[in-house]
Order: sequence, then C-alpha cells, then structure tokens
Amino acid sequence: MKILVVGAGAVGQVYAWYLAQGGHEVSFFVKAQYAEALSSGTTLYRLGRWRTQLQDFRGFNLLTEPAAVAAQRWDQVWLALPSDAMRGELATRILASVGGATVICLQPDIEDIDYVRAHVPAEQVVQGLITFISYYSPLPGCTGPEGMAYYLPPLAPGLFGGEAQRVGIVVAALKAGGMTAKVVPDFDKAAAGAPAMMQPLIAALELNAWRLSGFTASSVFGVGLDASREALAVAEKHAGADVRLLKPLLRPLVWKLLLPLIRQLLPFDLESQLRYHFSKVRKQTLLMLDSYIRLGKYYGVPTPALEVLRGQLVPVQADWHAIHDASVLSRLEKG
Repeated sequence: MKILVVGAGAVGQVYAWYLAQGGHEVSFFVKAQYAEALSSGTTLYRLGRWRTQLQDFRGFNLLTEPAAVAAQRWDQVWLALPSDAMRGELATRILASVGGATVICLQPDIEDIDYVRAHVPAEQVVQGLITFISYYSPLPGCTGPEGMAYYLPPLAPGLFGGEAQRVGIVVAALKAGGMTAKVVPDFDKAAAGAPAMMQPLIAALELNAWRLSGFTASSVFGVGLDASREALAVAEKHAGADVRLLKPLLRPLVWKLLLPLIRQLLPFDLESQLRYHFSKVRKQTLLMLDSYIRLGKYYGVPTPALEVLRGQLVPVQADWHAIHDASVLSRLEKG
C-alpha cells in the first residue's frame, strides 16, 4: 500500500517504521524546515527492560506541500499530530486532499473524531488509541541513545475501530510489520475512557511541578482524581465509554501502590518523559480539558474540579522543551 504519515515526530516515526517493515511504501508529510534533517533517514531505539534494539529507518519519501498530497493517490493517511495541530489550517488542507484513502485519526480529544468526519466521509475514517510511549532521546538531564526512543508495553495492543474492511486492513498492516494491534467493534466504548481518566491527572502533575515524588500525597492529586471522575462521566455520556474498569483506578491507594512499581519497571525515567512530552503538547491538554468542561455543561455533568485545574494552568514561563528539540534537530542535521 501507499501510506502517508502526517507528522514525523515521536508518534509518526514509530507507526511509519512498522508500516514500512510490513512492506508498504511510506511517505511523511512535514513542514519544510524539518525535511532536510529527515532526508538522510532517522534512527529509532526500541526500549526493553533488558536490551535496546536499534532500528535504522531509511527509504521513506518526504512531502512538504498539500498540493503534493493531492497530486498522488493514497491508500492510507495517518494523522500523527496533536489535537490542536490537527485542527489547524495545514492539516485541514491535507484532509481535503486525501481522496478515497482511509484516514487514521489518532488524536485523543473526545471531539477530534467529529472534526475529522466533518472533512472526510465517516466510512473512510478509522480511530486509533496510541498505547506506546515515544520521545526524542536523550531526555533533558538524562542519558540515553540519540534518536527516537520508544517503548511498547507488553499486553497493550493498539486499539482501532471503524468500517470493518478498512480497520481490518489497518490492523493487518501493523501486524505485518511486527506491532501488536487489534480491532475493537465499538471504539468509543473501548477507548474513550482512558484519555478521560489520564488527562486531568497529567494536568494535576503539571501543577505539582512535574514531581512524581510526593504527588499522591499532594492536595492537587486529590483535585486531579476528582477531575478524572468528572471527565469519565462526560466520556460515558458523550461517547458511551465503558468506564467500569477505570473507576476503581481512581482510588488514592491504588496510585500510591502502582506509581512506584511503574517507575521501577519502565526502561526510562518516567518523570522526565512526562514533563518533556506533556509540556510539548500542552495546548492539546488545555484543549482536552476545555472539551470535557464544555460537554459537561451540555450534558448536565458537574465539572468543578476540571474547572479548578483548567483555571490554575497558567502559561509556561520557560520553553525548555523547545530548546531540547532544537538540540535534537541540530544533531540530526549533522548526520
């Protein structure tokens, strides 16, 4: 198949690698300023508990103009962008150029799918839930290989839903390349709850200065748990999310026990990764909180804790993650 991945960041590179490994022709759409750094290829590192696997990624094509997208026929178009960028003018122009391609929507905001379906026929859209963790390495203040690092958690296949034939082809393409994935018959029911539970906790962690140590004992953690309960109630109303298995996870004791274990098992520094990634996609976090609050008002679901979190998230003072990205880009340009 001929596949276009829109965005060559931490998410786009990982999906593109596995699609290419499955024998498909992969192209990236990127902004012009990133094309030169990617022209000679990129290096990925699959992180494991006991070893790291280097993956040298070459042979993909690069596009920088929507007209170039419209000039070709695509089988699949993967939207590997944060929610706010996906709703921008450039992404909108790309959506207008996909023709009959299957469009894979990976964005976590509860209303993203409605936006995509407003630009592409609903039967062409497949939804996906990202279950891996990826980032530019090394993280600020950490050691590690130079390149794109990612971790595929065991027993956590990517979830995909949509029209039966199209979603089946999407999942088969990933499996052919070695990535675990599965089709779920009702995507919103299966997948809408996880972002609703996690995003308010991420916002609370930012208010705790990204410090995991002592987080579960902080007052803002309690606000985060309350906000997660509210967001889950909204997801249940709006998307029919099945939240039965998630509600027990919103007990303080569960997080006090699980968080240290998770930090010990992961092959990277979780605190640094969360700070780096969610500072970088902060606009997406704000957009998601706004969506839950707005939909809560629509469905009559009280959202006081969500509103407290949203009101306390002031603009970031230091754009340190942008400085880190500039360093990464400089290394890529040097080869």
